[in-house]
Amino acid sequence: MIIPLEKSERFWKAVQKTSHCWLWTKARDPNGYGRCAGPPWTKNSGTWLAHRLAWLLTNGEIPPGIHVLHHCDNPPCVRPTHLYLGTDKDNHRDARERGRLALKLSFEQVKEIRHKYATTQATQRSLAKEYGVTQAHIWFLVNNRQRISS
Repeated sequence: MIIPLEKSERFWKAVQKTSHCWLWTKARDPNGYGRCAGPPWTKNSGTWLAHRLAWLLTNGEIPPGIHVLHHCDNPPCVRPTHLYLGTDKDNHRDARERGRLALKLSFEQVKEIRHKYATTQATQRSLAKEYGVTQAHIWFLVNNRQRISS
């Protein structure tokens, strides 16, 4: 389902078009991805990632469990030609190849991160910067969503 232009005009007014990327100019999450209200004509009209809504507006439905990925590796970009669909495996491969996943944190580092987060004022963002990983990676570690091996 491609959405009629008149329904998407409000979305595109919040986009700054440069010669390369089209940047979302409104709210962004801690990782730089644009956030916006979802369209009321969908089942999920809550908060959306802006690049997913850009895909929906220009290409139609996104299959369940599928990610909208960036060729440009620029989180606020919503330019349709810079976006493509991929699986969770594709998303992780992309992140690893582009250096956004730290696959080599030691067991001791993970213990340190968890300890600092639990006992100090350290934020996920500050820990991510300190250890050279994304805030999302820290979230997975401190919420015990990522397995570690000793």
